[in-house]
Amino acid sequence: MRLGVDFGTTNSTVSYYDGDTLHPIKVDPKNDNPYILPSLIYIDRRGKTTVGAAAAEVYLRRETGRPVRWRRREAGEIGITVASLENDPIEFTQQVNVLVDVAARGRLLQSIKTGLFNNRYSGTRVFEKFYLLENLISIVLESLKSAAERELGQSVERIMMGRPVRFSENDLSDSRAEAVLLKAAYIAGFKDVTLALEPVGVTHLYHRNTDSRHTVLVFDFGGGTLDLTIARVGGEETPEILATQGVLVGGDDLDRAIMGWLLPHFGGGSDGLLPPQMTDKLRTWQTMPDLSQPYFLERIRRLRRDVSEPETLLALETLVTRNVGFKLFKEIERTKKTLSEQESAVLEFEYEHIKLNQTLTRRRFERIISPFVERVEEGIASVLERANTRPNDIDVVLRTGGSSLVPAFTNLLVSIFGEEKQRLVDPLVSVGGGFAVGAYHYKAPEIASPENLITDRKSENGTPFEVQLTELGMPAYTDRDFVIARLPYGLHHLPMIMLPNTEKDSEAEAFLCFSLSQPARVYIAYESTGERLPDWLKSFSPENMQIDIVEEYALINRTMTVYGRDFAAGEVVLGGNMAKGYAGDVILNYLAIIQPKSS
Repeated sequence: MRLGVDFGTTNSTVSYYDGDTLHPIKVDPKNDNPYILPSLIYIDRRGKTTVGAAAAEVYLRRETGRPVRWRRREAGEIGITVASLENDPIEFTQQVNVLVDVAARGRLLQSIKTGLFNNRYSGTRVFEKFYLLENLISIVLESLKSAAERELGQSVERIMMGRPVRFSENDLSDSRAEAVLLKAAYIAGFKDVTLALEPVGVTHLYHRNTDSRHTVLVFDFGGGTLDLTIARVGGEETPEILATQGVLVGGDDLDRAIMGWLLPHFGGGSDGLLPPQMTDKLRTWQTMPDLSQPYFLERIRRLRRDVSEPETLLALETLVTRNVGFKLFKEIERTKKTLSEQESAVLEFEYEHIKLNQTLTRRRFERIISPFVERVEEGIASVLERANTRPNDIDVVLRTGGSSLVPAFTNLLVSIFGEEKQRLVDPLVSVGGGFAVGAYHYKAPEIASPENLITDRKSENGTPFEVQLTELGMPAYTDRDFVIARLPYGLHHLPMIMLPNTEKDSEAEAFLCFSLSQPARVYIAYESTGERLPDWLKSFSPENMQIDIVEEYALINRTMTVYGRDFAAGEVVLGGNMAKGYAGDVILNYLAIIQPKSS
């Protein structure tokens, strides 16, 4: 059984399809809709995790209203090198101290998926433990897995899971994010993972119920991103994807825009008293408490003494010192949802010195979010151009995701495509349910037997080499305890020639020799620390992919940059790791991965 999984910025779901009926899984009994798991994690000081609606409940009960108490804690030492014009560089160590909120009983993590969009974000420290991004994502995925196994009464190891059209405009960052998502699924206990573009899930669902051929635009607008897909679906033929486009706009951006509208009530805004450094921290509830640190708090209190309307600074001090930001953002989200159904909404929030009772009209809201509407309009124009399609060629517009209900965006779609083409798809079944349907019909690609694809494998001294299919956690070499820690999805389950690391110093021009039974692309993963590649590798092209390998006992991590080149069937001769042209600090042998092509 292969299930469909939608890991979302705001909510996550899991479903299965039996060939006739789609079955959503109950994943969160504490949520208003038990078939939806809010993508929230609360971690307390003992390391205990709570997921979903219960995480928000525990956070609100334990953390809201408590004082924020900052204390300086030692974080270790760092080495510093200072250049000198006359003498050798000066090296010394410096003790690093950090400010810690010692009153915190736990920490709530929201919108974890957005970490995949930031190439510099590797994870976060929660009290004494550092959590890698893949470990955090795996907590949500493991909760989905456990719920499915409880309901189905059997182990679940095979899934089709979505990923956004683009994590990043940078191909290397996009590949890295996909590798993190894949690893998170394996940490959660899934062993057979297929990744597919999130809008493709919607096309599978619509295709199943459509007898005639249609050209559709999928408008999948969630909390983190907007994904656009143009596809031909329906009838006897399989769905055909014409173009995809990712727009880095999500529902969270709309919430932050409303918070920006509220900034004057906390001393901010265009004519406010606070510098951008401080107002930026007020736009998300996670960074609000930073302003209670002594440096910022002293500045707030000093400003309060010098202004004619000190109540706004008093409200600000309450906001950042009483840990009520999350509760305020819950009210902001409620207001946003109300504006999708009514022409105005009252935002009410009171806590100590904070007294908000503000009417936000839909018209004002649409002015606030107009930059995001323009960005969405540009994305629609781009995906139409990529598909070589005009608005009149689109038969149906499939809207899904919570943010697709915002009238500013529905009106935009109506103005471009017409009202009669609009269809709203239940977000509960649109992505995850679509993947469940796709998973039911999924056929794993046939990979040529490694033994038949790659023959006559031998080194310069005649030593034969084995071949294994790549997967996370597998040994990288035959003679050293390095394992593959992160692997791009595109290189997953491909044959890899297992080389010994002891031959990393080879300068041979014919180090690795083998024969291909059919055309293939040969990928070489070479250490990123190399200053110059060996001459034989310079004919390969950079692939915008990286492989991370780790020797866990020695805590050594190395990053390998991937290069690729197409070869015809027949003999392949590759040089040594340190053959002519090589330069740099390279301590490990390269990896050789083979992807067969159609003859």
